Amino acid sequence: MSSTSTLPVPAAPTAPHRALADNQLKGQGVTLGGMWLFLIGVLVVGSGYRSMRPEIFGLALHPYLLAVGLAFPLVALTRLGEFPARILAAIVVFTLMYCFSLFNGGTPPVGEVIKIGAAVVTMITFALLMRTRGDFVAASLGLAIAVAILAYRGMQEDTSTAGIEIMDGANKNTYSLYALPMLLLAGFITVRLTSVPWIIRGALVVCSIMAVAAIFMSANRSGYLGVVIIGLMLFWDRRGKGLLLIGAVAGAVVLFMINYGNTAALNERMRQTVEGNSSDTNRIKILKTCAEIALENPVIGVSPQELPREIGRNTQQASSHHMTLLDSHNVFAHIAAGSGLICFAAMLAVALTMYFPVLRDGSSYGGKDDPAREARRLMRMMVLLWAVRGLFTREVLYNPSCNIGLGLCIGYFIWAEKLREVPLPIKRTSAGAAPVGAPAVTSA
Repeated sequence: MSSTSTLPVPAAPTAPHRALADNQLKGQGVTLGGMWLFLIGVLVVGSGYRSMRPEIFGLALHPYLLAVGLAFPLVALTRLGEFPARILAAIVVFTLMYCFSLFNGGTPPVGEVIKIGAAVVTMITFALLMRTRGDFVAASLGLAIAVAILAYRGMQEDTSTAGIEIMDGANKNTYSLYALPMLLLAGFITVRLTSVPWIIRGALVVCSIMAVAAIFMSANRSGYLGVVIIGLMLFWDRRGKGLLLIGAVAGAVVLFMINYGNTAALNERMRQTVEGNSSDTNRIKILKTCAEIALENPVIGVSPQELPREIGRNTQQASSHHMTLLDSHNVFAHIAAGSGLICFAAMLAVALTMYFPVLRDGSSYGGKDDPAREARRLMRMMVLLWAVRGLFTREVLYNPSCNIGLGLCIGYFIWAEKLREVPLPIKRTSAGAAPVGAPAVTSA
């Protein structure tokens, strides 16, 4: 006589597979880690208030880092093995090379080391503390609330062609760095995650409308470009739903600005873009100067903290502006000239490992119902947004919202990989018979 038993069989990520796994993991809701991520996201609002940022080594500390610092040791000790190995290796190599180049300068690099270290810790903490899709939504909602509060604060000011000032101790261009990653996350949740309660998706849309209005009232052209890029990516990703969301947000923003806002800054920036201005010409000169510095110092650069002085010394515009220190205004130029071409290659490696993530089991991506495919798409959109915004500032390296956004995308990818591992339900044909689709194990 023989007896038949069955073994669970992992299946390709088909629609029924995904539905089952989604239902199983959806029941977990928001974990304690998700609540902590929500709190951290809300604390980002403190970055806009000078009074809420204590100084350490001459740096104004972001309040959210206190909560991140409490969570990081726990997740690093217990879950670091879940972080995608290639992405982690690229991040570590880039960070070490960047920090090494800092010591090439004459001034102590304590501030820069703290800033880049905080950026990496933030990214890793958000990626590993996120355990469910509910955590992902909670973290995004917390960040959206913070960004909306900052937008409301800025709109209380009298506006002019110079644009509104939203962040204490920073120029008006800084706000879009906080808002753009949130806009992408909110748009993704709204058009993709349709099972998320409508009240949460509605809150994300309201926060997005406030953020977009604030960006257009801040006279920040790179912010305008970022909003357009996000709109195009969401449209390309979901076509009908994406177009509907873009149209609704755009219409609401236009109505808000006409009735309650001020379009003077937007009109002036559009005029300058069409006619051209000295700022655009100066940035091109700085970019060329950074390229020359990078080629002259390809191995280790001139050090990030010394780069502004080198740009000022090598650029003729320094005398016309009576300045000896000039910012690169471009993260790629900042890395290439400040840290060298090898470190620049390491930064590209980080971007490529995130844009082309490899599944842990080495398998191929499935069809449109594969959750990992969806997570990869989100991560690619965030990397593209980071790169586009980085063309106009080096602050994307350190900005809280940018690093939170990247960390959440990595965490969502980790969660999606686990979702693929949930086996298909196996149907039993009759009592004692082997289930359909399962291999039989026969013993004498």
